Amino acid sequence: MHAADVIEMLPTALPDDDVLSAVQMVARHGLPGLVVADERGEVVGCMSSVDLLRVALPQYFLDDPGLTSVIDERHADRIAAALVGTRVRDVLTWGPPRIPSVGPQATAVELAALMVRRKCPFALVEREGGGILGIVTANRLLGLLATAAEGAS
Repeated sequence: MHAADVIEMLPTALPDDDVLSAVQMVARHGLPGLVVADERGEVVGCMSSVDLLRVALPQYFLDDPGLTSVIDERHADRIAAALVGTRVRDVLTWGPPRIPSVGPQATAVELAALMVRRKCPFALVEREGGGILGIVTANRLLGLLATAAEGAS
């Protein structure tokens, strides 16, 4: 099984899109994240669902995890207000680009190892001559590996 055989097309966000709409898209479709492309369709980065969760949390909760236990549910619901008005481009600048890419002949093992090393739930599959063929998600890869394991037993 090669990367080109298992690609998927994920919805794409634009850098100027509101993060709230990106979060809604990820939640609605059960996606591991979103690809971010510019107006020409060129990939400029990605956001995993964990990156999007990070937007909703004030930094002080990450600096002092003990604070999370003193916030009641009524106040916890208000934390998501940080999603309103934040742009996708702002999320992309919070960390190094993590989206790995592979050639169309990459194997399932290569894909799995790359996703684990880069802590990213998907990988871009690039065309031989440039450009993007699609995405391989960790969920799709896990499904294929489980099916192969069932057939081997």
